[in-house]
Amino acid sequence: MSARSRDGSCRVVWEKDDVNGTPAPLGMCDLEPSGCSQCSRASLVCQGYRDTNRLRIHDETTLVKHKVSSRQDKSIVKAPSVAIEDQARSYFLYHYAIGFSKVFDVLALFDIQPHTDRHLYESVTAASLAFFSFQFDCDDARRMAAKHYLLALPMVNQALKAPQSVASDATLLAILMLDLFEKILHNDPGSTESRMSHVNGALALVKLRGHDRFQQYISLRLSARLSTSLLISCVAAGAPVPPGLVQLRTELEQFLDKSDPKWQLTGLAIEFVNLQSRIRGGSLPRSDAISELSQLDSKLVRLAETMPRTWHFDRVLLAEPSERALEMHFDVYPNHAVTQATNVLRIKRILVNNALRSECAGQSTKTHQTIFGCKPCDMFTHNVDELAKDICASTAQFTGLSKSPVSRTYGAADKACCFTLLFPMYVAAVYASSSTMIRPWVMKQLSFLCEFVGIRQAKDVAGILEKDADINPWGVYTMLGSYAFAA
Repeated sequence: MSARSRDGSCRVVWEKDDVNGTPAPLGMCDLEPSGCSQCSRASLVCQGYRDTNRLRIHDETTLVKHKVSSRQDKSIVKAPSVAIEDQARSYFLYHYAIGFSKVFDVLALFDIQPHTDRHLYESVTAASLAFFSFQFDCDDARRMAAKHYLLALPMVNQALKAPQSVASDATLLAILMLDLFEKILHNDPGSTESRMSHVNGALALVKLRGHDRFQQYISLRLSARLSTSLLISCVAAGAPVPPGLVQLRTELEQFLDKSDPKWQLTGLAIEFVNLQSRIRGGSLPRSDAISELSQLDSKLVRLAETMPRTWHFDRVLLAEPSERALEMHFDVYPNHAVTQATNVLRIKRILVNNALRSECAGQSTKTHQTIFGCKPCDMFTHNVDELAKDICASTAQFTGLSKSPVSRTYGAADKACCFTLLFPMYVAAVYASSSTMIRPWVMKQLSFLCEFVGIRQAKDVAGILEKDADINPWGVYTMLGSYAFAA
């Protein structure tokens, strides 16, 4: 047979070998002008010869690249873009309902759609975008959050006027979402009125609904959340606890576990807030103030000593010093929620002991020794220093001890855990003695959290410490979003 080029021109003629049937060349084309004799022998029509003058080598690199890229573009499916509102709502619901916090786990039980309870939908969207903007420093989300907040306000007010919705769970939840928005974005320590308006309104609504609703899970969870939110708002504002909150807690205790450490801690916090208010108002003699503060500290000590085993921490001893540990050990807790609650207890004790230290400064040493059996200022300072050291020991569990921080990637959960350390570390740095070296150590940790974990608020806290400004610690707490980022 005859083998031919792709353009049909004559090239080589083959025929089958008689022995094994494999092709064997008969010979090359003899280039006869009248026609190839090899083609003639094989009874083939000769297509002629190539014109060597027309042979060219072309650079087709660009054409090949274009063909390959066009095939790839067709094979790659591009992900659809997701609106910021949808991203924010998903992130918010995961964080507060099923993820890190769970303080609003009831969100998962609501059908939050614009065509159902619109006032709830807009309120959740506003809080979601506020949370998203705070976490990712997103200006677009911040502007959109304000827009949805302004849409939600008249809708919630309208729902409060409608008989069919005024006492609904959706309306109470919507108000708590608006309060959360305020705590996240309006974190100016001076804006006391806006910080308290929504929780005070929610308290009035719960009273209207009646305590019979506490038998339902959603109502019970929302009311319990309200009691905690209102209490912390009072603490941050330096305002006395309203009688309505005390009444609400009394009614809730019939349906909640009163032995829960968090519930007991909030009860002692109410005592502290009211006691502080009386001391500032000058209605309490100094000796009575010292006595009541001491009794409160004893209650906090007993609570710490009777924590359930599920709250206990393990102390890990270090073989060598680490920049992430103040001393040659650090503590490991069962989870971030227990760590945060334990540090809240320590903060309360630090503030109580600092108040005792201040009150005792105006009393005679003889009186002090009669009450305490030793020089009181030294004892209170020792208590503050030890509590501050325990706070510092709780941080390495989340920051890690690696000498090369760039080798570790901090995810959203890690960042959330580390964020809850900012306020406890600030309190430890402010009130601990200079001899403990806690303040410079905390400054280093804040720098680490900002640079490697990505918590930009750590830089703000470090700036306050560096200026040594005389700021109410609850002002810093408000700046950090108050209870909006609690576990």
